[in-house]
Amino acid sequence: MAGPVSILAIDAPSSLPWLFGLFALAFAAGASAEPAARFPFVIPGDDATRSATDMSALLPKPAGAEGFVRLQDGKLFVGGRRLRIWGMNVCFGANFPTHEEAEKVAAHLAKLGVNGVRFHHHDSANAPRGIWGGIVEGRRQFSAEQLDRQDYFLAQLHEHGIYANLNLHVSRTLTEEEGFLSEDLPRGLRYDKYLLYYVPRMRETLKAFCREYLCHENPYRGLRRVDDPGIAMLEITNENRFSKEGPALAASLPEPYRGEFKRQWNGWLKPRYGTTEAARRAWNEQRVPLGEPLADMGDFGARLAPWRLHVAEGAVTPRVGAPGPKPGIPALQLDMATPAQSAWRQELMRLDMSVTQDRLYTLAFWAKADAPRRLHVDVSNQGPGDWKAAGFEETIELGPEWTQLTRVFRARRTLDQNARICFKFGGSPVGFSLADVSLRPGGHLITVPDGQSIEQGNVEIPVKGWADEAQAAAHEFMVDREEEFTRDILRFLKDELGAKVPITCSQLGWQATEAVAATCDYADIHGYWQHPHFPGRPWDGNNWLIKNTPMEAVPGNDTMTSRAVQRLLDRPFTVSEWNIPNPHDYAASVAPFAAVMAALQDWDGVFFFQYHSSHQDWFTDRLHGYFSFNGQPVKLALLAACANVYLRGDLPPLSRTAAGTIDAPLPGALALAYRTGIDPAAREAPPPDLPPGKRLASPDGAVVWDASDAGRAHVALNTPASRGVWGLIAGRRFTLGGLELSLGPVERDYAAVILTSLDGKPLEQSGRMLLVAAGSAENIGMGWNEERTSVGRNWGKGPTQVNGIPAVVTLPGALRTVQALDGRGAPAARVPADVQADGCTRFRIGPEHKTLWYELCR
Repeated sequence: MAGPVSILAIDAPSSLPWLFGLFALAFAAGASAEPAARFPFVIPGDDATRSATDMSALLPKPAGAEGFVRLQDGKLFVGGRRLRIWGMNVCFGANFPTHEEAEKVAAHLAKLGVNGVRFHHHDSANAPRGIWGGIVEGRRQFSAEQLDRQDYFLAQLHEHGIYANLNLHVSRTLTEEEGFLSEDLPRGLRYDKYLLYYVPRMRETLKAFCREYLCHENPYRGLRRVDDPGIAMLEITNENRFSKEGPALAASLPEPYRGEFKRQWNGWLKPRYGTTEAARRAWNEQRVPLGEPLADMGDFGARLAPWRLHVAEGAVTPRVGAPGPKPGIPALQLDMATPAQSAWRQELMRLDMSVTQDRLYTLAFWAKADAPRRLHVDVSNQGPGDWKAAGFEETIELGPEWTQLTRVFRARRTLDQNARICFKFGGSPVGFSLADVSLRPGGHLITVPDGQSIEQGNVEIPVKGWADEAQAAAHEFMVDREEEFTRDILRFLKDELGAKVPITCSQLGWQATEAVAATCDYADIHGYWQHPHFPGRPWDGNNWLIKNTPMEAVPGNDTMTSRAVQRLLDRPFTVSEWNIPNPHDYAASVAPFAAVMAALQDWDGVFFFQYHSSHQDWFTDRLHGYFSFNGQPVKLALLAACANVYLRGDLPPLSRTAAGTIDAPLPGALALAYRTGIDPAAREAPPPDLPPGKRLASPDGAVVWDASDAGRAHVALNTPASRGVWGLIAGRRFTLGGLELSLGPVERDYAAVILTSLDGKPLEQSGRMLLVAAGSAENIGMGWNEERTSVGRNWGKGPTQVNGIPAVVTLPGALRTVQALDGRGAPAARVPADVQADGCTRFRIGPEHKTLWYELCR
């Protein structure tokens, strides 16, 4: 292992004259103190030429030649070796390229080091966007052409050493024409995911799809999909949050969906409790007379006080004395002049109240909205450092009609003059009104209402206002449904259809962790840093925002370490969706972060979301959409270089393990020192001591994540064969073993620089190396707003424009050549390099070379 990382910043030239002199000399050849202008750079989507940027040698070919992917010692294996997947998603029409496109795309992905493709959203629509050809006599049919295209694409991928992850239910919605109620259903039922777990006919329809899809023979492989070792894994239902969504959604549904849920709920209660009285005792029924309001709730007819309007972002116009739900009950109307990006950035609060642990309280109010919207309400700690709920929190659906809501809850903590009622309403442009808000001690927590009984099988679905224990029982029932569903589908896939590869059901964070632990061959999760937020209509291309800040600034509170602590330590683990979505200024780190975390944590795979999502425009020269790597040269260049870090194993896994529990996962800040995750069998697991401050490091110093100063936050990687640094690194010098990097001015101070050996030898001995230095990519004419948080629909046009990263690079030993490369990795221009008296070679890279990557040869 290379020596520990040392870091020295260039920010005080008067106190470090020798270093500033070196910097000034290095950049004397016309370098400006300001970042240089951008230049066009495109990595062609049909490129499979053999060049310095070709990582396809990392992929044994063809995929499946060593037999089926299997489980061994809690990991994925194929043949006698570990299988790690450096993967991509394809979505919608991109599942079905033409034969000519498939040949080019498969070869290009292999060149980038991609060895896995997740087939996602292929069940969404009719051709050309999906696999379907239409409905005949109430039964949806495959499109023969789409099926053939996918067959050929799979065959091409496998030929180039790329495995497939097949998703079985993502975005199919069963329709009236197929005999299912589908109109005017809540958004929570989108794609039938919630219903899939408990509606028998939907389960049978899924099985019919699986039988036809997986038992279909690929003519280009001569194998049914269940018999094809090029298929690495199966995923049953994407992002299905049945138990996480809870029973309230089922209680709001029309028949037959509500009745079916209630029927199964009552069937579950009988063997569980036996009698109604036993359930009442177990659910701790309480009835306490209502007391006086805890505090003055004010008069919305005359004033806003004592309520406080907190607007940290945007603008809100309050109007007291608005018409209320009844004569004599005035309302407070809040109009969103400018919506905030997040709910908590705009709040209405009543502060300085007291609640006592284990006592009952009743919150009541009237509410309506100008149009359908969500409103979060809680009774919580008012800070300054703790904002957690004190026993009640709920997100309610509002519409244009006045609705009276009454919620009874048991306080989970004592707060003396530090409790608040809080309505969080940011994230939506829709105005709303409130009236007659009160919080009073006492109330009646429902267990089994009069007229209902287990014996009659007519106990209603517990929702807010029922005893916590009754709601907990409903959640347990839903987790049981998830487990039963998963076991049944796994049995069907393996025993009836003959599937031979690892299978999971849905993602951690969506499916209950205990259900995944009880049933699935491997665990999967999704993660995004600053996913686009849509304040109004979902997926409105005119109205979206990203926060656009660097993940490097928040170690331990970031997306990657927070996923690391959620894995299940006793089985394989994949991240099947990961991205820092476009057009983010700090997205260059998406591949470096994935490579470092997956390598240290010894994960079994990362699938970036996504490569492409259309049946058209495969060979684009521009950024197109929030998620596509295709056309994003900065992400693609670093994806290729970082394949060595993870797939080749340049960064070995951490040697120590630390386990949390399902109920108490570990803090993410431990994920650079330990292989972290959950022990599903553990009930208690005291965590190791947390590292102080905002500097995380692996025990051997191979990875250091330092955000001690948020304005200089960065990650440094130092292994024998791959080294680099990314983050807010402009104007600074880094020493990584024998490699020295002195960086010049960069836009927003942000860049990623990775040097990796192409022959696997340590950098000091390697005969051939690839250097990637990248910042960000934009389209021509991309229309950022003033806050640089959205471009709306003004994505601009190609070719993509990138910023060159100015740096002086010093490396031990004499280099024969340093060459700037074009988008295909072919030599474009020679870069002057000088051998110093100490035997090191020093050269300058920068925007004058109009490239993101360089080849170094000894």
